[in-house]
Amino acid sequence: MNSVGQTTQPPNYSCTENNASIQFTLSSSSHSASNPTSSCSLQQCNTSLNGNNNCRSTSTPCYDYRTINNISYCAPGILCTILETCDNITQTCSSNNSICIINSCCSSQAVCLPFLATQMCKTGWLYTGNMIDARQYHTASVLSNGKVLVTGGIGNGILNSAELYDPLTGIWTTTGNMTNARYYHTASVLSNGKVLVTGGWDITTIYNSAELYDPSTCTWTSTGNMTNAREYHTASVLSNGKVLVTGGANSSSSLNSAELYDPLTGTWTTTGNMINARGGSTTCVLSNGKVLVTGGADNNGVLKSTELYDPLTGIWTTTGNITNTRQYHTASVLSNGKVLVTGGLDNGYRVINSSELYDPLTGIWTTTSSMNNTREEHTASVLSNGKVLVTGGAADTGGNYLNSAELYDPLTSTWTATSNMNNARRDHTASILPNGLVLVTGGDNNNAGILNSAELY
Repeated sequence: MNSVGQTTQPPNYSCTENNASIQFTLSSSSHSASNPTSSCSLQQCNTSLNGNNNCRSTSTPCYDYRTINNISYCAPGILCTILETCDNITQTCSSNNSICIINSCCSSQAVCLPFLATQMCKTGWLYTGNMIDARQYHTASVLSNGKVLVTGGIGNGILNSAELYDPLTGIWTTTGNMTNARYYHTASVLSNGKVLVTGGWDITTIYNSAELYDPSTCTWTSTGNMTNAREYHTASVLSNGKVLVTGGANSSSSLNSAELYDPLTGTWTTTGNMINARGGSTTCVLSNGKVLVTGGADNNGVLKSTELYDPLTGIWTTTGNITNTRQYHTASVLSNGKVLVTGGLDNGYRVINSSELYDPLTGIWTTTSSMNNTREEHTASVLSNGKVLVTGGAADTGGNYLNSAELYDPLTSTWTATSNMNNARRDHTASILPNGLVLVTGGDNNNAGILNSAELY
């Protein structure tokens, strides 16, 4: 980082994003990052700007703001008169759209920095608090209160532990343990705010059990058992509030069965079987309410078939095949309604970099540009600007795990590299936080083993 002179004056700038607007006219050299009277000046951030930054000009510097827990946020200089002060005791802001900053040049009291301002400065990846347990094959769920619940996985053995991440503080805290230690399970946030965990296994047993986490009490309770024990399955929350669980594997074979969980009764009912048994597949809830399942593997190999589930009839129908066989891939619903599928492992157990798009209006798949890296067991997150962030994964089956990340732009159908994560990771999680940041947790680093670290994009 570079030192900033006391008389640094950022140019005027404005930003409008997600129906929120900030406009600044800095007619004085005194602002949140500089105050000559008190000899205060913050260091500049090392930012990687691009010409498409529509929130500020590339000549506007960004500064390194810090929370009480020394978490770094990068944002331009802001007029002190428009910033509210933090609560003196809790060091928090009244708005969930701001973060409490303790090192500003506005006054001795901490001030609230709008998250929108932090989004004006593209800084790549930042460390945040470490998880209490190192884990891979875990789940991460964004709760209605904005916190992130992480459950299970493999770490120091098979884990039944769960923990919560608070985006306002960057700190992880333990919460109630699950009844069963499990990995290769699923976690779904229900419309009532509770989290449903299903299936998975603990090395010796594949589970049909399910349990519910209540954020208001931080406790787990058992709920109805699934009809089938399963791991490596999928779970999708339907528009009617029910949860559709599909496929996966039991101790002897891949499954084609599907079942529905009703949160109102806590019971499971079977629904139509998929046409193909499949484990390691993906499911997406489309804008029309149907569920698209893609790829995966049955007992004969990796699939290229896809099918649609209609919640109104409980029936599966075939739709267009993907071009490449693939499992351990990702599938993301874009803002235009299409589905982007990326990477995975093909039928020859080769890791691939190809991507393709599904159009629900036609039922047809078309190839789009390939990722810069081959990847499987990676993550894909749809950002607020419509782009898709892909992170990490394995580049091959020989232990070459990636710290690279790249962005897919649906407007140009192209991939561009973005800054690397601090750690290479496979079998990690990525969650979109309410403030627009992406939280990546855990995974396997190969060289360093299973990670407890977390980072923000």
